[in-house]
Amino acid sequence: MKIALFIVLLVIAGCAKEEIQPEPLNSSDDTTLSSDDSALKGAKAKHGKHKAVPLKGEFEVYVSKQLNTPTDLPPPKKQEVLGEGNLSHLGKTQVYINQKWWPNTPPPAPEQEFHQWTGRGIGNFVFTAANGDELFASYNDAFSDHQTPTYVELSFTGEINGGTGRFSDAIGTFSWTGVFNPATNAGTVTVTGTIKY
Repeated sequence: MKIALFIVLLVIAGCAKEEIQPEPLNSSDDTTLSSDDSALKGAKAKHGKHKAVPLKGEFEVYVSKQLNTPTDLPPPKKQEVLGEGNLSHLGKTQVYINQKWWPNTPPPAPEQEFHQWTGRGIGNFVFTAANGDELFASYNDAFSDHQTPTYVELSFTGEINGGTGRFSDAIGTFSWTGVFNPATNAGTVTVTGTIKY
């Protein structure tokens, strides 16, 4: 019994003196450093890995709020626009636009058959996909507007600058071309451009 107790005490004393030495890092099994490094490189090169892909869509839109009338002076003219349609990469999409524009020329008189209206506009877009992801865009561009008593053509270019969900880092450019009915303030708009996300 004394011998067994003596052996147990020797084993315990030996374990107390033994230091656990860390094993040296081996480059072939160092997953922690390599995965952290690749995640960092991946985050920095996210847009480099994604090609710009086409962006296309069509919307039915209407002026939901005219904050002043087109004949009010001085500019800017302020509007909120709502619409619904389809946009590639988003599917069925709702659009909200808050915009201001400064015409260089006065609006046409009602009896005028044709009028070219030019100016500058700024605005912010929110495109909302069916799943709730949002794509943000803006424009600050000269516009060209051709107007008759029955239609208005309007075009300008904008930039994509982020969003939510899968579009949080989205970038790109697009053109917005529309035909509107001045009597109803409603119309159809085509979007074409490129996007990276």
